[in-house]
Amino acid sequence: MHSYGLIQGGLFWTTVAYVVWGLMPLFYQHLRGVEAMEIFALRVLCSVPLMAILLWATVTPMRVFTMLMSPKTFFWLFLSTLCISCSWYLNTWGATHGQVLLVSLAYFLTPLISILIGVLCFSERLTPLQLVALVLCASGFIYACMSLDQFPWITIGIALSFGCYGVIKKQVRIDTLNGLSAETLLMVPFALFYLIGTQGQAHWEMGEESTRLLLIMTAPMTIIPLGLFAFGVAKVKNISTIAVLQYIEPTLYFLLAVFAFGELIDMERLTTFILVWIGFIIFTLDAIRRAKTAKSAAEVSLDKLTG
Repeated sequence: MHSYGLIQGGLFWTTVAYVVWGLMPLFYQHLRGVEAMEIFALRVLCSVPLMAILLWATVTPMRVFTMLMSPKTFFWLFLSTLCISCSWYLNTWGATHGQVLLVSLAYFLTPLISILIGVLCFSERLTPLQLVALVLCASGFIYACMSLDQFPWITIGIALSFGCYGVIKKQVRIDTLNGLSAETLLMVPFALFYLIGTQGQAHWEMGEESTRLLLIMTAPMTIIPLGLFAFGVAKVKNISTIAVLQYIEPTLYFLLAVFAFGELIDMERLTTFILVWIGFIIFTLDAIRRAKTAKSAAEVSLDKLTG
């Protein structure tokens, strides 16, 4: 009964979604040699019909075209599309070019980047623990910049684009599936432009049948975990749980990079990760503490109203 309740509660499905995302580099290893932009373009085009199916299967009201007709919503969706496109491309490039470790570091840094954007752009105030976490993560990243052979542009690119994506999504109230459907539609012209421009040279046309199949599979590999996440997160009552679960993905990236792909983890990289890990642990503990405080305050208010 307890296991059934866990599954029904959404925690199981949300965890599965993060595990699938975390194991994604294993899939993209089979597409090494294919241009990351080609993978991205075909991923977008093949995702369009699957997004429609997912909206139908989850009985989600179709609001995509209504949202795109609103100038204000279109503006925010256009910005979020630029950010998520950058994140998708860099993630794919990293997974197919032996840089999974730097991609992992990016996702550990992302929540702290979101906090920093909130402070700089929206004058949000940091809690003492958030400030400590931010300093530790910044120290880890600065150390990486000084100790690595080249600037970790892929890390800062993913962290900034995904961090900005989260902040932008807060500016307009859109459910996950309709939002991503609209973003996917906005990506389609750029995907078509690239594929038309590379006609006759792309792996899609010149590659083996197995490569074509893998390129088609990039769409369900994107949509299936998204559907699991959307289904699960809607049933998770404690939002601080999501704050903890989101670190499953970069942790699996890190483990795959070191133990499956044999990427170098020298003392310099390890020091960077230790600083960032301590920072995100402090950040997560602070998020859980604040969520509990907010819940207790809400319960007290409810008691007063019903008392």
